[in-house]
Amino acid sequence: MKQLRWAVRAMILLLFGGAPVWAQDPPAPEFIAGDWCAVQGEQQFEERWTSAEGGAMYAVARSFRSGRLSGFEFLRIEAEGESWVYRAQPGGQSATDFARIESADRRFVFTNPDHDFPQRIEYWRDASGLHAAVSALDPAERRLQFDFRPGRCQPSAAKAAEAGLTMAEVLEASQPGDWRRPDPDHTLYLELDSGRVVIELAPDFAPRHVANILRLARSGYYDDLAILRVQDNFVVQWGDPKAEDEAARKSLSAGERQLAAEFTRAASADLQFTVLPDGDGYAPQTGFVAGFPAARDPGSQRAWLTHCYGTLGVGRDNEVNSGGGTELYVVIGHAPRQLDRNITVAGRVIQGMEWLSSLPRGPVPMGFYERPEQQIAIRRLRVAADVAEGERSRIELLRTDTPRFADLIESRRNRRDAWYKHPAGYIDVCSVPLPARQY
Repeated sequence: MKQLRWAVRAMILLLFGGAPVWAQDPPAPEFIAGDWCAVQGEQQFEERWTSAEGGAMYAVARSFRSGRLSGFEFLRIEAEGESWVYRAQPGGQSATDFARIESADRRFVFTNPDHDFPQRIEYWRDASGLHAAVSALDPAERRLQFDFRPGRCQPSAAKAAEAGLTMAEVLEASQPGDWRRPDPDHTLYLELDSGRVVIELAPDFAPRHVANILRLARSGYYDDLAILRVQDNFVVQWGDPKAEDEAARKSLSAGERQLAAEFTRAASADLQFTVLPDGDGYAPQTGFVAGFPAARDPGSQRAWLTHCYGTLGVGRDNEVNSGGGTELYVVIGHAPRQLDRNITVAGRVIQGMEWLSSLPRGPVPMGFYERPEQQIAIRRLRVAADVAEGERSRIELLRTDTPRFADLIESRRNRRDAWYKHPAGYIDVCSVPLPARQY
């Protein structure tokens, strides 16, 4: 009988291998398997996860600052009982365990209430990549988020700093994947006698206002309106010259005159936030989201777009809900960041700023034109998707979620052009160029 038992055991090992067969519910978080890199200013964070064969997943995590290794960690997700435990060993120290408390399709949450920080570790994956957040048990108290893209970290801002790259050299080294084309469904063409102004809308931050502006544009509302105000070092604003006269103002065939304000939005996982390494006087953090200069407050978990040169905003009266898109403005001067979180930002100009910034300034207070003949006619405002392919502006924009963009930030934080003798070692969100090119 003893020989029979050994024979059966040998047959099982032969058929199924020596590792235990696990049947956890839920199954292992295989969605994190692979190589991942997150870029936040000068810092890079890399995690390299194995698959879950044998009832465990293993990872090596590394962080870099200015081209130098700033930390490493061994990570494990192992089967324990019928669930999973996350084991972290920062710097090779003894492991700290975090128990799984939540899971769904492509999302896992682990906690350890007795640990100092973090007490909560969350991973999730969506179309844009893998995301991780570490926080206190209450994420509103303290929370750090990492937005990973597939692939190993490549030499980035740190190498740019070491090499002393200029912005021109960074752009020359760019690859096709470092560029993107704006979505024609969320791009506007403002047609003036002087030329075309191309505007990219930001539905992730102001979805209701963007949808309303698109309805107004497609209905022809903006056609034959006018630029009413050009205030030096501030804004260009356009709308209906007769807007104050209800009987004479242009009627709406689509869209709304007023909408609930969209000053901020939740700083949730779907925002791919590239954080700048330098502090800011107007927000706890600044950076870029999908090509737009932005800010966020980890404490309140709110995010918003910032008022930089070229920003498109929605005019309003004193009441916060008094705007809807029938009046729009573009910043043409020094960044008026005091407007942040006080007005809805709906997009930014990506080409043609020269046609706005060079307009004659209005002579009366706040830059309004004194006489109707001074106003600048708006010939048409169209949605790019409604324009024939051959008539569209062929623009590519440098992505703001890549190591190449981190190189660009570094090249501007520490200018190494021959003219500069004292690199600043600092840059604010409105001073980072957002390159565009023709294709």
